Amino acid sequence: MWLEQNNTLNKTFKFKNFSEAFAFMSRVALLAEKHDHHPWWSNSYNIVEI
Repeated sequence: MWLEQNNTLNKTFKFKNFSEAFAFMSRVALLAEKHDHHPWWSNSYNIVEI
């Protein structure tokens, strides 16, 4: 579920491993570039926080 904090939307995604997390970020990056919208996010092993 997305959480609204400080006028932003936030969500933590947990994946099976780093490869899955990185693949997710790669897919989102292509969409973000297409829509000229670039999220603040971070990755640590299998966790992606947006």
